[in-house]
Amino acid sequence: MEKQFKIFVYKEGEPPVFHDGPCKSIYSMEGNFIHKMDVDSNFQTKDPEKAHVFYLPFGVAKMVRFVYLCDSRDFSPIRRTVVDYVNLIA
Repeated sequence: MEKQFKIFVYKEGEPPVFHDGPCKSIYSMEGNFIHKMDVDSNFQTKDPEKAHVFYLPFGVAKMVRFVYLCDSRDFSPIRRTVVDYVNLIA
């Protein structure tokens, strides 16, 4: 499966906005996965036709840190940011 499974990673541009995540906390899996996608090209493909899955490289932990208002139940800033992010890289 490792030789066949391919991921198409969308590119953000320069500099990446939310392209990293923590690597030493309870959210470290997110940061480690983003880093692995940057460094290891075994699973990546540049051709979307060959991809099994598509990956939007944004770290939710970083997005929450910069966009979410502390102690708020209003998630609309995060929703707007995700929509804007998708439009940016699409």
